Amino acid sequence: MTIHEALFTPVCEPLMTVLLLILTTQLILILASFWDERSSRVRFLNILFFVLAAAVFYMPMLDICWEHDHPDGARVRPAVLAAFGSLSVTVMIIIEILFSLALIIFLRDLVRYKNDHPTFQSVKEAMDMLPVGIAYGKADGTVLFCNLVMNEISHTLTGKGLTDPDTFRTFEASEEGAQLSLSNGSAWHLTYEKLEVEGENCTQLTATDVTEQMAITRELEEKNSKLRDIHMRLDIYNKQADRIIIAQELLTARMAVHNEVGNVLLESRHYLQDPSSFDEEKLLQALKNTNTYLLREYEEDDTARDPLADALETAEAIGVDVVITGIIPAKDPFRMILAAAISECASNTVKHANGDQISVNIQSTDREISYILKSNGEAPALPIRETGGLKSLRVLVEKENGTMQTAASPDFKLMVCLPKVC
Repeated sequence: MTIHEALFTPVCEPLMTVLLLILTTQLILILASFWDERSSRVRFLNILFFVLAAAVFYMPMLDICWEHDHPDGARVRPAVLAAFGSLSVTVMIIIEILFSLALIIFLRDLVRYKNDHPTFQSVKEAMDMLPVGIAYGKADGTVLFCNLVMNEISHTLTGKGLTDPDTFRTFEASEEGAQLSLSNGSAWHLTYEKLEVEGENCTQLTATDVTEQMAITRELEEKNSKLRDIHMRLDIYNKQADRIIIAQELLTARMAVHNEVGNVLLESRHYLQDPSSFDEEKLLQALKNTNTYLLREYEEDDTARDPLADALETAEAIGVDVVITGIIPAKDPFRMILAAAISECASNTVKHANGDQISVNIQSTDREISYILKSNGEAPALPIRETGGLKSLRVLVEKENGTMQTAASPDFKLMVCLPKVC
């Protein structure tokens, strides 16, 4: 059976379908060779193969059209068309097989080239796989490139894909960039950079995932805050320990001196009973030394006292329990004023409210420190008059440029606010 005869039988449809697929695929290969900037040799072979495939496809199509236009065969068919149609259909099948093999070779070469050489598509795929967000845009706001991560960030922030590189300018906090916290819990650092590409000014937008770094920073800040609290408590403890050690040493010294005083008194008694058995000059010198020490101990106390510790001891002595929350200041005048406030509230709680407990809430910021003292017991029946201790406390507070307020309902409350001096 010739090709001309086969074109008017059911064999025509698969033969022409295969030819059309070969022709279409080869056209795609030509476009890919130009897109990937292949060599001139590869482009020429692709074009040549496409021309041959088109010629083979064109000849049977022309034969079918000729037969359709001249059903009676009145005119003689062109020589080339007659020669092609007289070939055996086996030749047509062999041509299609050869074309298919050649097409496979071209496709294999294309795949191998894409695997071994960087192409526009491979570069885009690599950029999309990066864990950072990258986008490039022109000065007029046209987006030249935007990878998947940057598009996801834009969707989370604005609800749509990135259409303008300057979209995130409103979130930028400084020239170094901006820290963005997204609703999904992630944090990103955005930076802008001006570039010049082929003589045109462009903007590069980069987003780096700093979620882990932000979590570590917050954790370090919390630990540093706890360490500062521990340091302040240790500082207070050291001061208390020093005071206790000094007091203990003084107590030991006093006990030794008191024992010595007892011995001198016994010797004085024996001397009065039998003066001849003692050296009068040595006894008088011992009495002189003992009296000098006792007078000095009575006149001055050289131990350093912590005002807050004294205030707490005084409150405990009069039956008032002091509950403190917050970080206790380690330095004056904050510590001294806190001690004065506790002493005044403790005494007023016992005298006026018949209470036995006061709570102290210490709040501290970068600019100020405040004390809120509340007492239990009976509420004041009359308006609070600042006399005596409260008046003296206000003088101390205002001397440090602070403020003091009192409230009587429902319980007595004292509020002191002191600015921190930089």
